Amino acid sequence: MDRRYFERRPKIEGVGAAVVVLIIIVGAALFFSVGRISVGYVAVVVDPVFGSMSAVGDGSNARYFFKAPWASVYKVYVATDSVNMWSEGAAAGDFPAVEALTKDGLRVDVDITVRWRVLASGVIELFRRFPGLDWKERAIIPIIRETVRNLVVDFTAIETIEMRGVISTRVKQALDEAFGEEPSLAEAIIIDAVNLRRIALPDKFVEAVESKLAAEQLAIAAEFNKTRILVIANATAQSQIIQAQGAAKSKVIIANATREAIDAIAALRPDLDEGQLTSLYLYLETLREIAASGRGSFIIAPSESGQFIISIPP
Repeated sequence: MDRRYFERRPKIEGVGAAVVVLIIIVGAALFFSVGRISVGYVAVVVDPVFGSMSAVGDGSNARYFFKAPWASVYKVYVATDSVNMWSEGAAAGDFPAVEALTKDGLRVDVDITVRWRVLASGVIELFRRFPGLDWKERAIIPIIRETVRNLVVDFTAIETIEMRGVISTRVKQALDEAFGEEPSLAEAIIIDAVNLRRIALPDKFVEAVESKLAAEQLAIAAEFNKTRILVIANATAQSQIIQAQGAAKSKVIIANATREAIDAIAALRPDLDEGQLTSLYLYLETLREIAASGRGSFIIAPSESGQFIISIPP
């Protein structure tokens, strides 16, 4: 019995090893037959045996999928993507700023951010044209540079400062047209937004513009001061004229009042001549002024025609 057992044991171990190998093969086949994509991605499955190519998912959610174990999977990002093109000293964004020439031949650096996305429906054609998934470097960046350069050349250096909003809008429209007309990107990529961050002018040009603006501001200030002085002078002259007119009218009124007062005294004292009436009136007026002030010194000087009162200021 023991002899039979030992004679059959190698056969059993051979079967067990075969089963283990089979399980490993099946497990490996299943492992390589299942793929997974995350949110924002579309999987391109390439089957070299049957020569087929298919897309899995639309980027809206994550999912698992089955494929042939020998098939290759390429993941394409279809959510909003962006490229930042700017330069500041030695630093730079994803790519350097776009160098362009203005209408008057001045070189400027355009800092721009472009956001786009790949359409899930166009992934297969896009992959066929760019199997290395390098459409950003080979197509998108060159189109952005060419479009910005062709547009900036229509504006002078000063206009790039004054009309930056207009330029940004026109860049967006031009990029929409350029991406739509490019055969390798048509119906595969659309532009979401364009942010024209800055149009950097040469330092010497900026200094010249600032100097010109400072001179213009000084000229405006000088003109304002000139106008202000003229207005003040005119106002002062008008004020003096009004004061003079008022003083003249006041003297006329006082003279008329004095004349009326003398006439009233003459009516009461017909025995007095004109000189005596005048002296009497001035005497009474002086007394009235002294009484109104409440203080003061005066000298009474008698004469043949009457007494004169000379007021002494305090």
